[in-house]
Amino acid sequence: MFCENCGAKIADNDMFCQNCGKRVEFPATQPIPEQNVSQAEPEASAQNSEQAAQAETVAAQQTAAAVAEPQQPQANPYTQQAQQPQVNPYSQQPQQNPYAQQSQTNQYLQQNPYAMPNGQQMAQQPKKSNFKINKKMIIIGSVVLAVIIAAVIVICILVSNANNPVNKMINAINNGEYKTANELYYNNYNALSDNKAVIDAIQAQVDAVKKAYDDGSMDYDTAMDKLDDISDLPMSYETSLSEVRSEIRELESSADYLKQGDEYLKKKEYSNAIYYYDEVLEKDTANYKKAQEQRAKAIDGIRQDYLDEAKEEFDNGEYKYAISDLQNALDDNYLTNDEKINAQIATYVDEIIKKSDEYFNNKDYENALDLIVNIKNMFDEGSDNYTKLNAQLEKLNKEIPVKLQDISFSSSNSDYFYRYQSGSKDISGNEYNSDNVCTMSVSKYHENAYAEMYVNKGYKKIKGIIAVKDNNYSSISSDTRAYFEVVGDKKTLYKSEVLTNKSEPINFAVNIKDVDTLTIKLVYSKGSGSSGMDVILSDVEIYSVDSSEPDAPANETSEVSKVESSKEESSKAESSKPESSKAESSKAA
Repeated sequence: MFCENCGAKIADNDMFCQNCGKRVEFPATQPIPEQNVSQAEPEASAQNSEQAAQAETVAAQQTAAAVAEPQQPQANPYTQQAQQPQVNPYSQQPQQNPYAQQSQTNQYLQQNPYAMPNGQQMAQQPKKSNFKINKKMIIIGSVVLAVIIAAVIVICILVSNANNPVNKMINAINNGEYKTANELYYNNYNALSDNKAVIDAIQAQVDAVKKAYDDGSMDYDTAMDKLDDISDLPMSYETSLSEVRSEIRELESSADYLKQGDEYLKKKEYSNAIYYYDEVLEKDTANYKKAQEQRAKAIDGIRQDYLDEAKEEFDNGEYKYAISDLQNALDDNYLTNDEKINAQIATYVDEIIKKSDEYFNNKDYENALDLIVNIKNMFDEGSDNYTKLNAQLEKLNKEIPVKLQDISFSSSNSDYFYRYQSGSKDISGNEYNSDNVCTMSVSKYHENAYAEMYVNKGYKKIKGIIAVKDNNYSSISSDTRAYFEVVGDKKTLYKSEVLTNKSEPINFAVNIKDVDTLTIKLVYSKGSGSSGMDVILSDVEIYSVDSSEPDAPANETSEVSKVESSKEESSKAESSKPESSKAESSKAA
């Protein structure tokens, strides 16, 4: 027989299993009918094979368990007992064991299953394989068993989760089945109320709407309708739904501001366009960059308006207004310190300086100075433009001569020296219309006219035109004589030729370097009766030492008598000329 516990072979006379020590339970004794060995043996062999297979399976399971979970050796209370000689309580009374012969036969058969009880060889049965379980096979078997167990656990968990009300509600939310989600919530209130997993699922729905709106895959109306549906879910107030709704409204308004700005930009209402572009939110990633680009175009439009208006004024010679308009542009909030406006102002300043040079070259000194002075005063002192204009002014002050008309006299006989005589004519019919015309008058009763001025060695030349004036109210006596004189520090520096009623205009230039006090005179020489002479001083100017004007030649004075004789001879020669020649000579003069 075999052990019920471990399946090991037990001898008939054993009370305990020799392998595991389990007590042997004997069945009730019944008479065993005699059988033919040839019939009983195959049955015993089959039974033995089945029992052996069961024993091997049990042993394999025990070994696998031992490998998977090592344990400390434990004493088998039955092992010690099995090692001691067993006392058969039935051996006290000698008796014949009816199973002894059969036991010996079974032992022999166990050792040699193919042997016949009488020593003859049985018909050869299929040979049983010697299957041996090793450590590797035990490990593989353990792993497979663990995987199977884990799979079973997972399946159980999944089945359990599928029936969990939390999971059911989350699935309904994820599928957009909000009505079903609400029913689940109210039917399982205790399990679902304030459940974080459910709240997170609702939040995910809110985030999905926000993302779809941001990337343009969902329009405003659809997004708001979707959020309205989500707001019907219980615990939606625990999410950022309210904030997202407000943010989407802000973003939609931001997009509308961009559209309004574009409309004003098309109409060239640049300030209004900029106002709306500035309302586009920076977090509005879909529109903010474009709004900034459009804003820059609007600013370009404002700038161009200022530039166009200034150019029109500048081209019309309204230089001061052109500069003023561009300075006003810099006061505009959108063009503060604008590089292009500043560059245009600097360009205009350069052109104004060139214009002042043109005035100077045309001897329009007043406009040359006024232009620079007026524009210079429009800039802050120390600025680049102020510095450039001031340098030009200093240059003009050095280059532009001082007009006799504008000189302050330290002394003069004003009754015989007259300023502002524009429109005067000389005896040759020449008219003098500049703004720098003076006249001096002498006669037998007042023999000279003069004007004295302090120049403090700051000037190097005086030059101009002298001409005998044609007095309509009285004629000049033919014997009247006078001369013009320049005196420096009481020293005669220049004396003109004798002036008569037939004298042509005279150009003079006198060197006045190192002169402190300069005096100009008209001196009466002679004449008959009460006759006198008026002399025109036209474009008489003095030049500063720093001027680039060439110096006057060295001063030469001549005796009046010599000049008179020379002039008289010239007059005689002139009187002998034919009338046509005289006219040509006058015209040339």
